[in-house]
Amino acid sequence: MLKKTARMAIALGITAGLVSATGTAAATDHGAGPVVRTDKGTVRGTVTDTARVFQGVPYAAPPTGERRWAPTAPARRWHGVLDASRPGSACPQTGSTPPAGPASLDEDCLFVNVTTPRTVSAEPRPVMVYLHGGDHTDGSGDMHGARRLAARGDVAVVTVNYRLGALGYLAHPGLEGRRGESGNYGFLDQQAALRWVQRNAAAFGGDRDNVTLFGESSGAYSTCAHLVAPSSAGLFHRAVLQSGACLATAHTRERADALEQGEEAARAIGERVTEDDGTRPGEPADRRTGRRTDWRTAEPEDLVYDFGRSPCPYGPVYGGRLLPRTPREAFATGEFNRVPVLQGINREEGRAGVYGAEMGKKSETKDPAATLDEADYLERLDDAFGPEKATAVAARYPVVAYDGSPALALEAVLTDSDLARLTVDTGRVLSRAVPTYTYEFADHETPWYADAESYPKPSFPMGAAHTFELPYLFELSEFEPLTDAQRRLSDSMIRIWSDFARTGEAPWKPTTPAAPNAYSLASGPGGSHPVDFAKDHRYGFWKSLD
Repeated sequence: MLKKTARMAIALGITAGLVSATGTAAATDHGAGPVVRTDKGTVRGTVTDTARVFQGVPYAAPPTGERRWAPTAPARRWHGVLDASRPGSACPQTGSTPPAGPASLDEDCLFVNVTTPRTVSAEPRPVMVYLHGGDHTDGSGDMHGARRLAARGDVAVVTVNYRLGALGYLAHPGLEGRRGESGNYGFLDQQAALRWVQRNAAAFGGDRDNVTLFGESSGAYSTCAHLVAPSSAGLFHRAVLQSGACLATAHTRERADALEQGEEAARAIGERVTEDDGTRPGEPADRRTGRRTDWRTAEPEDLVYDFGRSPCPYGPVYGGRLLPRTPREAFATGEFNRVPVLQGINREEGRAGVYGAEMGKKSETKDPAATLDEADYLERLDDAFGPEKATAVAARYPVVAYDGSPALALEAVLTDSDLARLTVDTGRVLSRAVPTYTYEFADHETPWYADAESYPKPSFPMGAAHTFELPYLFELSEFEPLTDAQRRLSDSMIRIWSDFARTGEAPWKPTTPAAPNAYSLASGPGGSHPVDFAKDHRYGFWKSLD
């Protein structure tokens, strides 16, 4: 989770004081909302019962025109007071990855949102900077409301928009010479946002020397990249990885592979543009529409169309000056940014993927009652592991052991074989060099999507599936409200996350190379307690298949 560091030195309703007693620039409350002076100009936000919120604050120049597929450029200064009462545009995306951000075609999208407690603090507050998930193709910072996190955690929370999909992560030989290595524009945006925090934390009441970088899913994999990027050193002081184990090779793009995939993606974009224009590839521009067939100058809708549909997975590219070593290589040699790490997963991560498989089968068969059967289960094991290993996996995860549900058996396999195993491996290697704490979000009854018509419930309970911890940390309109028991767990999780941001410690035993200590976070009977994470997720079995 990303927390915004903000420094407020003026009590509510008082309209003076350019500088606080500690020498920090102060936010001033006017009738229209609190005002803060940033390094590029003055912004006016809003105030609620518990928090001050500043949305749509530019941290970089719009990546449009000649700045498309170029390193992040500084924001321009502005005159007067910028209205920061509403979020800025999300970066171009389809809005298809739940919990999804809004569909957008606006490339002028590099904004941060800052949320701080309403009350005044004599000391600067820890800052938490959050990188949203969404497969590096969807999402936006403003969809993660941070009022409870800021107020109950007594922290400043910053959420970030960064370039996504082809616009953020397309690596291509034709872009290599443009002032840097291609494929890491979204990552460079994140670095620019962290530098913005360094320059402006004090103005919002935050401590620039106590910044926690946290993210979920692809946001966690981005955080992993910052852990190993030499140029990210000093921009953050703690890291939280939610559902993103740094040693996951599937999320580690090597430069040679990324360039090859990028060429394929560029061809797919070009074909899409040609299809729209009715022109032949290579023609300069269609006389009727004025649109160009060159993929570099494609309209945003053609680039968004490519998101998730081309052969190119998106995310940071390793190999080169910006990211010279993968996390696996950097952790093995100790050459990474050494900060305390809180890492973890959701107990039933794989149920999100199984949900998609079940919904896909309903669609394919045109049968709303269709569910995954044992043949589907065995076929997917075969595809994932090959015939020999699939037999061993099926024997270890028999459908009968999961209440006869092929879907639940498949979920356990997906969770244990991937994120759980890699979380143990990541914890062991990190803990050789830095304080490392491991959690497992394990609430059995979690909020469902508010739009139940678009997201009908599956035949099995979702439990602690991928992304389902997010409503416990943020206000997310995509989910139903928390129950009283869930809200108590939310309060506990906010306290753990914010205390970690404050001290670099969690209230349970740290992970060590010899002992993958972990802590389960749950409401209801049993509540939160220490767990044998490696045993629960059959770590030994999966290592035996390597």
